[in-house]
Amino acid sequence: MKQYNEEIATNPAVEMIHASLDRDKNAAESWAAKEGFPWPTVMMDKIKESGLEEYMPRAVPNYKLLSKDGKIVAEGKGEVFAKVAELKKEET
Repeated sequence: MKQYNEEIATNPAVEMIHASLDRDKNAAESWAAKEGFPWPTVMMDKIKESGLEEYMPRAVPNYKLLSKDGKIVAEGKGEVFAKVAELKKEET
């Protein structure tokens, strides 16, 4: 959360979405609330209609940074947060 608050929450060029692989919606939403996630959660039954299906990982957690046109800009936590920092510098 600290990294999110410092690098994404204040960056208007980036939006974070939690795509849950959990089939139990209540459990997933309870966990996200307990963790304090301020971003939206997309459940498994909504992945296809959300357009996120092609980005779903085989293992979790998984980080991907997508451009507005849906291209993968960075993958992996380190690469994603490095690119977010780069985008933030470009904004200032």
